[in-house]
Amino acid sequence: MEHSGLTFVLIETWTAIRRNLLITLAAIGNMTICLAILGAFALGAVNLDYLAGLQAKGAFISVYLKADADGGAIRDELYRDERVKNTEFVSKDQVLLEWAHMTGTDPSELEIIGNPYPDIIRVWVANPNDLPAVAETVGQFDGVDDVQYRKSVTDKILALSQGIKISGMMLGLLLVAGTMLIVNTTVRLTIYARRREIRIMQLVGATNWFIRMPLLCEGAFQGIIGGTLAATIVAIGYACLHSYLAQNLQFLKIVYSAQFVIAFALGLILAGTLFGVAGALFSANRYLAKT
Repeated sequence: MEHSGLTFVLIETWTAIRRNLLITLAAIGNMTICLAILGAFALGAVNLDYLAGLQAKGAFISVYLKADADGGAIRDELYRDERVKNTEFVSKDQVLLEWAHMTGTDPSELEIIGNPYPDIIRVWVANPNDLPAVAETVGQFDGVDDVQYRKSVTDKILALSQGIKISGMMLGLLLVAGTMLIVNTTVRLTIYARRREIRIMQLVGATNWFIRMPLLCEGAFQGIIGGTLAATIVAIGYACLHSYLAQNLQFLKIVYSAQFVIAFALGLILAGTLFGVAGALFSANRYLAKT
């Protein structure tokens, strides 16, 4: 498009925005609300998956050794397995102290009954889904008496994480479809308000793309403003939530960093721009197809 044509399109876009200010404000308001809801849902899904992942990654395998087992050799063999992330050797004396601490018992009182616990190697894996396979493999090592991990709890957490991903994707698609529907309806109102101008442009020989361009620019403008407002609202709310959790619920962690918030805000603005342009293009094509 030539420079003069681009200038004309931008002037037409700004003129249309000023003439239909109420409709433009309504479109921006709808876009802001839809994107804020979509952004809040996306943050919720991300953090639920993050919390489930933290719980799953915190799970470990307890490898109980026989009395004559070589713990160092078993740890060396474990580290040769690429699925193993880290190991920790816990002597039977330390295991007894941990048990006494959990039960509130004086360790000196346990000297009477002796120490019934064996030495233990705790094993963490890189991928929580590998816990069952690694536990089965370690159970076949020489010197290993028993292998235990919280199978039922870990399986439930992994199933929860997978369910969050699938349900989050499905609900996210529904929210995107609903947002697109609202944007499309709002843009159609804008086109209807400008139907006379569009008809005049057709009569003087303007091409369909020349007619579409101001509408696409207007949709992009509404999307950028709506996305910026939604990103600001969500970012402030998320910062307040993080501050509240840090002060009152320290055990509940959420994904939070300046880079993450900025990237998420830019993504929301980009989504608003794409929604605005896509809604304008779809509505313009439908209108021009009928004229």
